[in-house]
Amino acid sequence: MRILSLLSRRSARRKGLTLVEILVVATIFAIIALSLFVVFRAGLESWSRTQAHLEVYQTARTALDWITKDLSASYLNSNNASITFRGFNAGGSTWVSPSGGSEVFFIAALNPTQNDPNAKFELCQVGYWLNSTTHELMRYYYTQTGSTPDYTFSTHAGTAAQNQKVAKNVIASATEAAFSLTYFDSAGTTYSTWDSRAGAPSTQVGKKPSKVQITLTLKEPNSTRTQTFKTGVYIPQ
Repeated sequence: MRILSLLSRRSARRKGLTLVEILVVATIFAIIALSLFVVFRAGLESWSRTQAHLEVYQTARTALDWITKDLSASYLNSNNASITFRGFNAGGSTWVSPSGGSEVFFIAALNPTQNDPNAKFELCQVGYWLNSTTHELMRYYYTQTGSTPDYTFSTHAGTAAQNQKVAKNVIASATEAAFSLTYFDSAGTTYSTWDSRAGAPSTQVGKKPSKVQITLTLKEPNSTRTQTFKTGVYIPQ
């Protein structure tokens, strides 16, 4: 009986944890929690980078598809001097302000009467320009609503035309422009500008470029990284 009593008292004394044991357990839990946090944070950062990449690629694809469709529908008529194709180079003379990149304006056969009840003609004015203040690529669009067609761009530079955002975060990188266009004539010669009006280079007068090379640089959201996208658009003559 005395032995059982001694064992019972010793067992009672060892029901609690010592300070050293508590510190060891707390340290182990802290290490496990820190490891889980590191793994979770790495996964979250990887997911955020992937989402940023996807957003940039989707924006670029939408913008380039839009420009390609409009350029492919560009139209010229040798009997009408008002119907022109004009491309301005980045940093040079521009038509829309503020602009920090290339600009292009042309007449396009986009059948606006199908979508605009007020449109009177199948041809419309289209253009693309970069707003360097907001870093947005803009689409200029004007449908003919008058009784007679008017294809003079300067007439509708204000509120008469729609300027719609096509892409945001359009920012130049260390090596690539934010938005630039390179024009090719039928012989493959490249130009930073294009002008189908009289007085321009003979390879351009009364003609559309045979190809337009588009460069678009987009900054990833919440990051300093940029992605540059390039595509070539062959224009039917």
